[in-house]
Amino acid sequence: MEYNTNFRMFITTKYRNPHYLPDISTKVTLINFMITYEGLNDQLLGILVKKERPELEDEKERLIIEGADNKKQLFEIEEKILTVLSSDKNILTDETAIKILTASKEKSIEIGEK
Repeated sequence: MEYNTNFRMFITTKYRNPHYLPDISTKVTLINFMITYEGLNDQLLGILVKKERPELEDEKERLIIEGADNKKQLFEIEEKILTVLSSDKNILTDETAIKILTASKEKSIEIGEK
């Protein structure tokens, strides 16, 4: 899709602390006029790093997105565990429940290490 490189879009909100998904936050510049001195320092440092060492900024963006994916996977694991526990079957004798719980444990340990 063709676009003008000088295009800028400004969006304002009346919300004090709007929440954006991590993958959106890494692609846009957010300016909070209620920001603290430390927060402004962090934003400016991020802009400087993006200009001076873009590979570090790319790595940071990748880690943020990976962290969001890990949180999503943990939530799905918790949902599976709750589904298994809420069933009427005995967890100690149900082979499927044992496999789900074992896989969930291994996956949560892997995500914790990341």
